[in-house]
Formats: sequence, structure tokens, C-alpha cells
Amino acid sequence: MSGYTTDVVEDSQVTFSRRHHVADAALRVLGESGSRGLTHRAVDAAARVPQGTTSNYFRTRSSLLAAALAIHVDLDTPPEAVLTQIASLDLNDEEALDLLMGTMDRLLDNSSRTMLAARYELVLESSRHKDLHATFEAARVRFVGLAEALLKGRGCESPQDHGEQLVVVMDGALLDALLAAKTALDRDQLRDLLARQLKTC
Repeated sequence: MSGYTTDVVEDSQVTFSRRHHVADAALRVLGESGSRGLTHRAVDAAARVPQGTTSNYFRTRSSLLAAALAIHVDLDTPPEAVLTQIASLDLNDEEALDLLMGTMDRLLDNSSRTMLAARYELVLESSRHKDLHATFEAARVRFVGLAEALLKGRGCESPQDHGEQLVVVMDGALLDALLAAKTALDRDQLRDLLARQLKTC
């Protein structure tokens, strides 16, 4: 490989790395400051890059939102191989419940609260922007696919319908917890809710 080609490859890698770093910072700003707080200047500060860097990579607010959503999708949705592996398992109720609680524990952990808040900011933005909605909908289909795979591994006769219902239930519990609502469930109550959801399958 020539020196010129090597330099081009290295420059491309640096550009991708910084672009990814800026997009990750945009996701954090969404979670910490909300949609109204998402400005190019705020992302520059969060990413600790020179002023103007974010606008160099993402000229418009829409492109910045799209980049933040892409990072969220990468973090929040399982690869196809994981879906296949889970669907091939032979799970009893307790094992299926443990897997569900593991997912909820991860999403509700204090270290994940900013990302969870960013998720719902992106939900609202996706309801207003068709291009974001298409990306978010595809990610949600993949997440529902994870629930379907788990229920299939448990032996559910209607994993698609029940998988969709399960994700709706989990979403409600996550939102209540994020809001610290009076109806928010503690861990034991959440486990009981999911256990009863599995019994209906």
C-alpha cells in the first residue's frame, strides 16, 4: 500500500472516529438537556471539541438528530445472530423471566438513565419527522423481534402478537420509572408484572 493510500485510510478512520464521537455526544445532550437543548454549540461542549466541529459534520439539526438516532439504534438493538440464538433456546418460565429482568435491569440502571431519557426524546422527534420515524420504526421492529424470539424459545404459540404486547408493557414500565411516577414499579413488582405477562402466553 502506498504512503498516499495509507494516509487516506488513516484520515478516513480519524474522520469516522470523530464523527462518531460527536454523534455520541449529541445523544448524551438529548438525554441530559432534552430536545430543546440539542444545539451544535451544546454538542461541541459535550464532545469537548473546538467550536464549529459539530456543524462541520452535521450541518442541520435534522442531520444531528439522525446521527444521534443511529448511535441509539446501534446501542439498543440486538444483531440478527442474537435473535436466532435466543429463538433456538428451550426456556422455562423462570429462565425467560430472568432474561427479561436482565434487560430491564440494564435499561433502568442509573448509568443508563441518560440514554433512556434520550430514547424517549428520539421517540417524540420521530413522531414529527418522517425520516427519523422510518429509522426508529425499523429499530423497534428489531426490539420486538427480540421479545418474539424469547417467547418462541419459551414455547409461546403466538410469539408475534405476544411479543408486541410484551414490549408495550415494558415500555410503559420504563417510562414510569424514568418519570419517577407514583405508579413506577419497584423491582419485585416489575418481576411480578412480567411473570404474569409470560403466563398469558
